[in-house]
Amino acid sequence: MTLTARPLPGPHTFPEHLPAWPRRRMHHVFAPDGRAVVAALDAGLKYGVKPGLGDARTAVRRIVDGGIDAVLAGIGFARATAGELGGRGLILALDSEIPSAGYGVKQAVRYGADALELKVFPGNPERTLLGELRELAAEADRWGMPLMAEPIPVSFAATEAHTVTNVANGARISAEAGADFVKAQFVGTVEEFAEVVATCPAPLLALGGPVKPTPRDALQLAHDAVSAGARGVVFGRNIVEAERPDLMVAALVEIVHGGASVDAAVKQLNAAL
Repeated sequence: MTLTARPLPGPHTFPEHLPAWPRRRMHHVFAPDGRAVVAALDAGLKYGVKPGLGDARTAVRRIVDGGIDAVLAGIGFARATAGELGGRGLILALDSEIPSAGYGVKQAVRYGADALELKVFPGNPERTLLGELRELAAEADRWGMPLMAEPIPVSFAATEAHTVTNVANGARISAEAGADFVKAQFVGTVEEFAEVVATCPAPLLALGGPVKPTPRDALQLAHDAVSAGARGVVFGRNIVEAERPDLMVAALVEIVHGGASVDAAVKQLNAAL
């Protein structure tokens, strides 16, 4: 399989609005074309041992071999795999039972993270975490630490609330609260998701969600998201639970950075398997 692990050198298009120091950190997450393929490895924060992540070092080594741009992980996972991550970007997941603004930014700076991440739940009747996002954004700005928000309408379980309108509103609210970039669900058609991207003033990455029925379905999601204007993807289970995580990452890189068609990526992925 001969897939391009990284894009050709070129002018960095991301992010124009940030001061020099946080922009430098973002260059560790986004490639020179302003796009990113990120592996979400933070499931252990909530669930403990998950498929594909039992051996943390092996999991990271595989996706790095595939050409991943950055990983999203909790602090313990990040510390355990620092030697495997090399020069790839690190987004530190701060989801916890207590507000994280008081400790999260300093922890990220101490351990050399390139960005922070917080999940929020717009529309949740009990706990939106939007106030925490605003506080975290202000603290992150003081330290020059970029912040990624992941807005999930109401909750993960309330799938009936995951409409195009609600996802668009959640992305916009997150950007307005101070997030430097946003991770959002791909919903609707390519044309509908293009409206989600267009109405979010911060760069947007599409999340992968549950394991898709086939690798092609996962690659199709990535292609559709980029076609709609997303800057890339953040995939977790669709990478780490793949038969060959390294090859799945390489196929995603080919789509996100190389502009490959789904057919071309699937053909090369199947040939390598």
